[in-house]
Amino acid sequence: MKVRMNLSLPSLILGSLTLFSLLFFLALIPVPRADGQLIGSDGVGYYVYLRSLVFDHDLNFNNEYATFHVVILKEPKVTPLGLPFNKYPIGPALLWLPFFLLAHLLALLGQTLTPAIVADGYGYLYQAAICIGSIFYGSLGFFLIYFCARKSFSQTASLLAITFLWLASNAFYYLVFEPSMAHCLSLFSVSLFLTVWFNWFWEKPSPSLQQAIALGLAGGLIALVRFQDVIFLLLPYGYFLIRVVQAWQRRDLSQAKHWLLSSLVTGLSTLLAFLPQLLAWHLLFGTYFFSPYLSDHNPPFYWLQPHLWEVLFSPFHGLFLWHPIYFFALIGLLMLPKTFPRWLLWAFCALLLLNLYIIAAWWAWWQGDSFGGRMFLNAMWVWGIGLTSLLDKFWNRKSLQRIILSVGISLIFWNTLSLMQYRLGFVPMGKPLTWEQMTIERLKLPWLLIQKIHH
Repeated sequence: MKVRMNLSLPSLILGSLTLFSLLFFLALIPVPRADGQLIGSDGVGYYVYLRSLVFDHDLNFNNEYATFHVVILKEPKVTPLGLPFNKYPIGPALLWLPFFLLAHLLALLGQTLTPAIVADGYGYLYQAAICIGSIFYGSLGFFLIYFCARKSFSQTASLLAITFLWLASNAFYYLVFEPSMAHCLSLFSVSLFLTVWFNWFWEKPSPSLQQAIALGLAGGLIALVRFQDVIFLLLPYGYFLIRVVQAWQRRDLSQAKHWLLSSLVTGLSTLLAFLPQLLAWHLLFGTYFFSPYLSDHNPPFYWLQPHLWEVLFSPFHGLFLWHPIYFFALIGLLMLPKTFPRWLLWAFCALLLLNLYIIAAWWAWWQGDSFGGRMFLNAMWVWGIGLTSLLDKFWNRKSLQRIILSVGISLIFWNTLSLMQYRLGFVPMGKPLTWEQMTIERLKLPWLLIQKIHH
């Protein structure tokens, strides 16, 4: 009985976090919105692919843009083919497709009961469906991170790490308040890719052809969702190179050929999975190879002037300042046990540094209207391994358990206050916060809310 209880505990906790996020989102649906839509911001750019393909069978977004009344386009407003410009990738729409089709089926059934339900791909039913899809994928990403962390660390440390990251980082905000953006899908796709590599390739003698295909398809999904995330493909491909070189040095030509073949199959599978984006670019822009994000600003990146410090510590959405849980995760990453080879530690750090450099060199390094460093959610798998490592190292000391729980709960509480400040309009979304806003005013927030309700 005790074994069964231990086995069910992760499902109970992670399932409860998923259900809590879902119910929180559903409870917010009736809240009045200025634009009258559940989706917004970048979410419109992802959503219009889905609605246009299913209902209009094309990539002409004129009617979708007119319906949503959202100006998300920047020059040029039309593509070389005369179609409405869309810089966003098609991957989120493909992941949302099952949820969208289910919503359409429900809408069709609902039409037979009441004319108030319109099966046109625009209403709250459709929009809520894709948001629920993001909650599903984001939660699944956390499940995958737990699964990998549990292979090297204790169950308690793994569960605590996932719980703290779920509730004390900006993940909860993008799961519940902005699920139409791609960040939860990014979290999922990178976690899936690294989970496949970690379980089927890392320290395994000879992965199968099917496993190489699975890794490649997961890599293609990463590129479909957010092209920035392709940097995470460097880890498995670097590992392939290491295994080929090691086999060659041992003069084991059979193993060298096997790993070389695996890398080729993985690469071809990645390209195959990326075909939908190539086709979308061809239909929109008349070319298979195009990067519409580069048209946002001239230049789009300042490679020699990255805002590294600001991205991490600025009141303007600085990662560690807004969400200190990531700093603890970084410390834990640097303390990985000897069961992890040193090269893997440096590989993780290199990925985080490369991710940081790309964000810091971007012209909008503050990441627009952002609840903290939203573009770092893609690395949640790495953050999860790091935080689990830290907790696993100290949790066995009973004298530290209360301190760990107190710090974790405090970070969750602090994040909750920050989220309320941000979402309820007590602080600006697209401007730097003052130190007073980040400290005194945040602590005064419960009293300010009571005053606001009374007035």
